[in-house]
Amino acid sequence: MTLIPLILLAVIFLLGAVTLGIGHRGWNWGTVAAAWLVLLAALGFTFLVGMLGQRERAWRSVIASYEASIAKERDALVPAGGGALQPDGQHLSLPQLEAEKARWQRVRNRIDTWQGRSWESASFQPPREDAKGSFDDGSLTLEGIDSATINPGSELYVFDRLPIEQGGTFVGAFRVKSADKNVLQIAPAAEPDDADRKVWATPHPEVSVYENLPIDSSLAFFRTAIPAAAGEDGAAAPEDAAPGTPGELPTQRKTDPEALLQHLQALREELRLHDTPVGPPADPAAAGAGEAPGPEIVADPEKSAMPPQGVRFARVTFHKTVDFTWLDGTRSTFQKGEVVASFPIEQLELLTQQNADFSSEWNIPPGLYWANVTFKQAHSFPRPGGEASECEVGSRGQFDLETAKALQQQGIVEIESVIYRRPLSDAYVALRGAGAQATATTPLPFNVSGLVALRRILAEDIRSVASAKSQLNQARQNVESEKAIRTREKDELTADRTHWAADTADAKRVADAFESRTLQARRELEATERAVVLLGQELTASMAQLTEAIDQAAPAPVQPAPPTASP
Repeated sequence: MTLIPLILLAVIFLLGAVTLGIGHRGWNWGTVAAAWLVLLAALGFTFLVGMLGQRERAWRSVIASYEASIAKERDALVPAGGGALQPDGQHLSLPQLEAEKARWQRVRNRIDTWQGRSWESASFQPPREDAKGSFDDGSLTLEGIDSATINPGSELYVFDRLPIEQGGTFVGAFRVKSADKNVLQIAPAAEPDDADRKVWATPHPEVSVYENLPIDSSLAFFRTAIPAAAGEDGAAAPEDAAPGTPGELPTQRKTDPEALLQHLQALREELRLHDTPVGPPADPAAAGAGEAPGPEIVADPEKSAMPPQGVRFARVTFHKTVDFTWLDGTRSTFQKGEVVASFPIEQLELLTQQNADFSSEWNIPPGLYWANVTFKQAHSFPRPGGEASECEVGSRGQFDLETAKALQQQGIVEIESVIYRRPLSDAYVALRGAGAQATATTPLPFNVSGLVALRRILAEDIRSVASAKSQLNQARQNVESEKAIRTREKDELTADRTHWAADTADAKRVADAFESRTLQARRELEATERAVVLLGQELTASMAQLTEAIDQAAPAPVQPAPPTASP
């Protein structure tokens, strides 16, 4: 309304000019007409000034609303009455949003690991297995480029471009052997197995090629929206969803096996529950009776009756020796006092069914559960190479569940809630593994073997087992052959023993006959010797008589005495 005083001054000036003219010339028809014209002009100016004032008030209202909107969007300020502004607690100002944008860009740059080159369309010729079991080179033809700067020895990861419900899948990892412009000769990066052969036997007319594999850490910031059931807020369940069940994600329409569907649903559940409290309400019955609800009960996953989220194994201690049959029919014997650190939880029921005496506790991986705590007393956390971190009474923090429980036992903190965090996975590490990691101060001797290394180790073990099996089979054949020889020798010795027994019986009979004949001959010899002695005596007596008779008939001449030596 700043124009009204100016218009009034202009009207007064005109009236003064008319009055001055009348005073000089007197009244006449011209002066009267001029006076009326001045009055009409004054009324017109007054009307125009009113219209301009009204327009100015409307524009001031619009400008004020625009200024309020600008202040709200730019500075996060809202009107507080009397033309003043106050901060809006629900929105951030542009500088704050810029800071948040920069922070999330840094987060994105850290977690976005799929930043290597990729080729959306390529034709794929898989390696083929020959009669000897070795694989010929395959080929990749990158479309849309004339030449690819890819060095031999690089590894590429190939995906089918078809949707997963139509059979699209991960084709495999391949090593580049040679490159001729946009045509690459490739070989399997790892020893193929039956699953690879099955995938390569299916035609893949168009594939996508990537230099790097992603890390799914970005999914840690993702929340899967649970679709409403049919009839709720106008939502409709999927076509093939079961009646009375909430609408599922499109995984139910996949043609993959049921196990894959269950696996995908478990992954979706892990995503949904990521970074959410796991503590149940205090007492639903008491709350329903109108009583004031008590504090939230902190869920302890280690004491849960059901397997906690994300836990796949249990630590089992056997109190008696038991023969256990696994789901696949394999039998194992667990001794009394034996501890199995990683026993599959889906087979715990089999232990109960087979009357095993055991106790179990959940094998919770580290970092799976965290706790929000409030400090009951001041505490200092030393940090290597830096000042200690001080926590005052009433300050809040978040620790892994094991550390939080240790601090609670010491009376330092009070656990308010326990949250679940989905473990992250790294596709590249899962395939290729990771070497020893280390920090600037403390070495961490982590050495993760990827699927490629594990497959290579298993292949070597299979070859070793096959070689040992072949050696055992050869040894068994040698033992069987030696056993046949020994059996034949046994049969021959058994037959010889029969013959030897007959020969022994014959020899015994001969020996008995010879002994009898010997005794008879010995008796006859003794009788003959006695007869010979008697005959000898008779001969001696006869010779004596004959000599005496001869001496009597013809005596012997006197023989001279033999000469003797003189003394």
